[in-house]
Amino acid sequence: MRVRANQSILLTLLLCTAVLAGCTTDDDGGGGESPIDLVIYYDSTSGMIQENIQNGAQVSFSGVELSFDYAYTKSTAGDIESFYFEAGDGSSRISVDANETGEITYTYATHGLFTANLGAIDEAGNEDNTTITIRIDKKTLWSESGTTNPPTMNIDSTPDCECPAPNKIEIDSTVENPPNFQGIGGSPVSVTWILSGEGIERNSGQEQIADGQDAQWMHSELNPGAQIWTLDVELNQENEQVNVEHEVTITYSGQESNPNPMPIESD
Repeated sequence: MRVRANQSILLTLLLCTAVLAGCTTDDDGGGGESPIDLVIYYDSTSGMIQENIQNGAQVSFSGVELSFDYAYTKSTAGDIESFYFEAGDGSSRISVDANETGEITYTYATHGLFTANLGAIDEAGNEDNTTITIRIDKKTLWSESGTTNPPTMNIDSTPDCECPAPNKIEIDSTVENPPNFQGIGGSPVSVTWILSGEGIERNSGQEQIADGQDAQWMHSELNPGAQIWTLDVELNQENEQVNVEHEVTITYSGQESNPNPMPIESD
């Protein structure tokens, strides 16, 4: 009798376990795959925005335009109703009617390593999506002409996303001491570049520029963090006018997703 009782208890436990396992599977969606076959083609997942600032005014700006082709996405549960794209930069979701277009184009205007979410919804309400990482660097061309007191250039290395900070700020700066009218009366000027961050200061050392000559400072700041840096050009006198040109690039490590270009059909 005791053996039969133990066997009965064991059988009951096994049945309960099976029932619980079935409930867990149902909570996970039945273990089935989405009826949507999500196929998206894109030629690039990176780029560099560029702005041009002259004498304190922005004269041009170009973002990074990326395109995504969803046209080959299908569903076994019916027609695809819409495609969407979430850039990961805080902007709203872009959604398009699948009957009207199979392509979404978006222009990034800020730098960062963005996690973009791309997906599709069919007429039965089924949804499928995927995420990719998009790397956007930034280049700024900054210039000030005919100045005796060059203004400060601010360099914001804070990405526009919840993502790692840039891995490098690269500076290529030139100061020109243009010749005076007909080359008469020109004087040399000494220049010092100073890059400052939180608790950090990089000093180029003083360099003298003769009349009609120029000098260059190139510097790479590794792991600059997320902060606002300042770049100053200090002159040893206020009589000579100079021209200043900064080329500053903010770059991220190559962690973007691989492109997924549309296959080329062979004849």
